[in-house]
Amino acid sequence: MFIESSSFAASALMATSIVTGGLKLLVFATPLGWAGLIVGGLAVAGSAAYAASGVNSGIKNNAGGWYDSIMKSLGAR
Repeated sequence: MFIESSSFAASALMATSIVTGGLKLLVFATPLGWAGLIVGGLAVAGSAAYAASGVNSGIKNNAGGWYDSIMKSLGAR
């Protein structure tokens, strides 16, 4: 449960930060018209999904060791 919840939280934060940054850039792209907004929106969504997937994978691969060290420091078996 620790691995799944920590990887979900980290990937959600990564995707949120990318989408927020992308939307800020799209505000300046409005003079380019609807085509620019659609292409830009797809690029933002795609990069957010890619980054979230990468963070999710990285957290899942390393969370077992983190969990073990937390449990060891708490004195739990």
